[in-house]
Order: sequence, then C-alpha cells, then structure tokens
Amino acid sequence: MRSLLLVFGITLATLVGLVNRTSRVIVSETADCKVRLHDIAGSYEGECHKGKAHGIGKAIGKDTYEGEFKKGYPDGKGTYTWINGDYFEGSFVKGQREGEGKMVYASVNADSVLTGYWEDDLYQGTENSSSD
Repeated sequence: MRSLLLVFGITLATLVGLVNRTSRVIVSETADCKVRLHDIAGSYEGECHKGKAHGIGKAIGKDTYEGEFKKGYPDGKGTYTWINGDYFEGSFVKGQREGEGKMVYASVNADSVLTGYWEDDLYQGTENSSSD
C-alpha cells in the first residue's frame, strides 16, 4: 500500500510540474492572452491574468517588448526595442515610458545614449521632477 501511495504521489507531483511548465506557452493575439499595444501585438510568451498579458513576458510584433506587463500593457521594468534597433530600457506605466530609463538610438557609426527621466512618454531631463 505504501508503494502505491508513493507512486501516486510522484505521479501527481510530476503532473503538477508539467502543468506549471506548460502555463508559459507562446500564445498569439488571437488566443486568450491579449497585448494591448498594437506595435508589439503578435506573439506573446509569458504570464496572463483575465485574458491579458500580466506579469513577466515577451511580446513580439513590429517592435518587441520584454519585461513586466499589467492589464495587457508594458508596466514596470522592461526593454522596448523598435524595428530600427533603437531601444528603451527602464520603467513603463500603461505602455508609456515613465520614470528612470535609458534610451539608446542605434547608429551605424556610434550609438547615442540618453539617460534620465521620462514623464508621459517624453524625456524630462536628468533630474527627477516628481520627487518633491
């Protein structure tokens, strides 16, 4: 009887492990996990909640985003890469650059880097104006 219970327990643990591993499968925009920014909608790999990208994930469309999502939008820390090779690494709120980050403009000769703070997707400078 103990052997049967042991085998049952191992089988159950294996099945739970398989379910956890397969919950991070690639899903597309037409599946049950939606990315709400058009330029990165296409394929998505990562965590979902209530049918939207939520948690850690990677979305690939015309552009690419890898990082934290909330309610289908890039939200939290992440990296957004445009089709031309430019990328922003930093904080996002509802899909827009917000807070501290680094914008790298890709160039054939030498990349240009802009480091500082963003508000409503616009560069504000090297000083954080909202830390009063």
